[in-house]
Amino acid sequence: MLKDDSFESRRNASLEAKKDLLARFRTAAEDPAAKKRMAERAAIAAAREARERAKEEERRRVMEEKLAEERRIAEMIEAKRRAKEEAAEAARLAEEEKRVAAEAAKKAAEANKKITATTLAARALAADIMRMSGGADSAYPARKARRAG
Repeated sequence: MLKDDSFESRRNASLEAKKDLLARFRTAAEDPAAKKRMAERAAIAAAREARERAKEEERRRVMEEKLAEERRIAEMIEAKRRAKEEAAEAARLAEEEKRVAAEAAKKAAEANKKITATTLAARALAADIMRMSGGADSAYPARKARRAG
């Protein structure tokens, strides 16, 4: 049996057990091997964080490259679209110019026909007048006679 089973002895035994327990943990924390393990863990954690930062930086760089490529492709598509629009506008303007030129040529041809018809009518009228008045043939002998005489 126990030698002294009083409250004080139990309390002292409990305090002594706590001191022993604290001393054991205190020495474990101050132990050089424990300090070395803690330093290794800290180094491993720092290396892990550095790798994670590097991975995140790589992800960010790849994302920026993708965005830059997408922007470049979008700009190319926009440039092609603008070029198509400009070509369509140029074709429309060329077609309009052709239509206007054809219309002007048609009007000029109609005007030429009118001029030609008018000219022909005037010539026919002049020929009729000449025929009726005796024409140039009747005036020729009279001039010849005046010169000779």
